[in-house]
Amino acid sequence: MKKWDEAYQLERFAKTEEEFDAYYEEELKSDVERLEAERRKAIGLTKKQAMKLLPAVVVLLLSYFFWPFIIGYLFFGILFICTFLFKDIERNRRELEKKIKEELVTDIVKFINRRFTYSRRRYVPQEDFINSNIFDIDPNRYRGDDLIKGSVGSSVKGSKSQPKTELMFSEVKAFHVVPFKDREGKKKQRIRPLFKGLFFVADFNKDFDGLTIVTPQNDRTVAKKQKKNSKDRLEAVELEDIDFMDTFDVRTTDQITARYILTPNFMNRLLSFTTRDRTKEIPKPASFKEASQIAMNARYSPQLNFVNPPYFSFKDGKMYFLLPTEKEHFTFSIYLPLTKEVMKGYFHDINIALELVDELNLNLRIWNKE
Repeated sequence: MKKWDEAYQLERFAKTEEEFDAYYEEELKSDVERLEAERRKAIGLTKKQAMKLLPAVVVLLLSYFFWPFIIGYLFFGILFICTFLFKDIERNRRELEKKIKEELVTDIVKFINRRFTYSRRRYVPQEDFINSNIFDIDPNRYRGDDLIKGSVGSSVKGSKSQPKTELMFSEVKAFHVVPFKDREGKKKQRIRPLFKGLFFVADFNKDFDGLTIVTPQNDRTVAKKQKKNSKDRLEAVELEDIDFMDTFDVRTTDQITARYILTPNFMNRLLSFTTRDRTKEIPKPASFKEASQIAMNARYSPQLNFVNPPYFSFKDGKMYFLLPTEKEHFTFSIYLPLTKEVMKGYFHDINIALELVDELNLNLRIWNKE
């Protein structure tokens, strides 16, 4: 059943937790349980191989007290044995991670939006990151994974028009690396982290030229002028929304364009979207084992929250959205049980793209842009 935004008469695309719960029970649960059984089997193999190392470890400890002259040989001998004992374990781990991404994550992507495609080894191109023009320097080391892309289409209620919003997003890590030599002439590198998190590129709902960036207040890493041989400087913009200006710094190459994009209503929705609390209260652990499990969940799976203010950039009819996060997305740990909560973590990380479309009304084509 389609959901509608009553104010704008547009279909809403983001899924609810209730919808995911029903989907999980009907479609996903059996696959999760099957892969969880494989994970437990892999853990069993890990324990079995570790037991084989026990005698060698005992000998290593004894040599520390009685035969210290051979401890180095024993240590490297054990490392050599480990490469063979744990070779199968690492292969099983990679195969299981591939199954989880190609089966479970792909299924969740399709559940959220049938028009989306998922590529676990691809990511949003570096050219798009540079084109966002947010940071004062371009990355020369850039990587990522888990690319999701496609279109979000909507029928306007009572009209034959069917506007669509093209978008793509993935996890990316961007660095600027400067090689140098120390006083002894040794080659070293200075690595400046620029960004780590989710990077979104989407159609905006208005046609415009020029560049406008919206960044956290007092962030010194942002660009001061438009790049790619442009002489256009990014001028500071003062807007009427005090709460918005307390949170974000706005710069533009064109004051009129900035106000054309950042209407009072849009600023209110942008601020609401980026400050909304998406976390759930974490239950108090009853035991050390339970506390360890909660810590693992916090790293790999649960609700995505905006730990740091995000970055927005509007350029030539596109919106770039950079969400800094402190977690790995769609990451599999062989030591973390595959549960509904883990799957729900994947769901929230993907569903945020549709929340972005819904909350910012990106599918509202004011000037029939298509």
